Amino acid sequence: MSKVTIKDVARHAGVQPSTVSRAINNHPHIRATTKARVLSSIQELGFVPDRAAQSFRTGRTRSISLLLPITGTDFYDRLINSIDEALEAYEYDAGIFPLLSERRLARYQNPAALPYHTDGLVYASLNPEQLYHDPLTIQGLPAVVFEVPSSRYDHVTVNNELGGSLAARHLQRRPATTFVINVEERFNTPFASGVFRERVRGFRAAQRDAGLDLPDTHIFTSDFTPERAHQAARRALQQRTGPVNIFVTCDVFARALLEEVRLAGLTPGDDVRIVGFDDDRQAEASGLTTLHQPVEEMGRTLTRLLMERIADPSLLERSVQFDPVLKVRGTA
Repeated sequence: MSKVTIKDVARHAGVQPSTVSRAINNHPHIRATTKARVLSSIQELGFVPDRAAQSFRTGRTRSISLLLPITGTDFYDRLINSIDEALEAYEYDAGIFPLLSERRLARYQNPAALPYHTDGLVYASLNPEQLYHDPLTIQGLPAVVFEVPSSRYDHVTVNNELGGSLAARHLQRRPATTFVINVEERFNTPFASGVFRERVRGFRAAQRDAGLDLPDTHIFTSDFTPERAHQAARRALQQRTGPVNIFVTCDVFARALLEEVRLAGLTPGDDVRIVGFDDDRQAEASGLTTLHQPVEEMGRTLTRLLMERIADPSLLERSVQFDPVLKVRGTA
């Protein structure tokens, strides 16, 4: 039996082969009824598009590249999964490129590197304006930025300052000595998204609005490693002379604090009230009060923005911001 061709589908659907191609590639300028008829013919005839030939004709790879600092965390797993699910509707795939090290960073600064053999880019928690020696290195390649505001690219962010403010106002319901455990960022580098700084800024502003002071000595900043998270937690607990309130700028660090609180024989939510940030998949099980950010919805949104820009590079730059929501549980 001979292979079904695009001309066979066109003949069956009563359209031109170019119309079949537009239907397969989700072209915006095709009538819904025509597209439905073509897709029905494709299914009935068992037609399988030749992706290699399509790429050759259109110059499209039907793939995007996702650049991100690391993999293996709950936060990035959720983001990757949401992007992958959203891409299914466009029949696209994503390549995952974690920077991980200065060596990879140097390699990805080359415009001929593998991540740029693609139809579009997602920069997750990375600042593309800091990533390249020449910011025009990849000029013209459609891109969207996740977490970092950008003057040059479409971007999807969460209102981190609002989250910090919500945490402060919640903890203020029970006056107590207040501390912050924060994640250290190397500013003016590609690895600095600025989100943790924004969360602390929002927290401090809400404290000032309430007439409360948060001395710099009450902010414990640590590298993003489990060992350092536990060290920062112990330093904060050593400062307590009674009940304390602690805002932690990510849930990974908040759980380290929870462990140290229990090891010290203290009661979370009573001796130590804790508010985290992220609402990762372990937050509810551990009873952590935290700021929920809708990672899945953000991933779907950035995918849509990128696919729209791939289809029409002339679009004006767009910005979408989501508000975090406080999830009150047992720790505060």
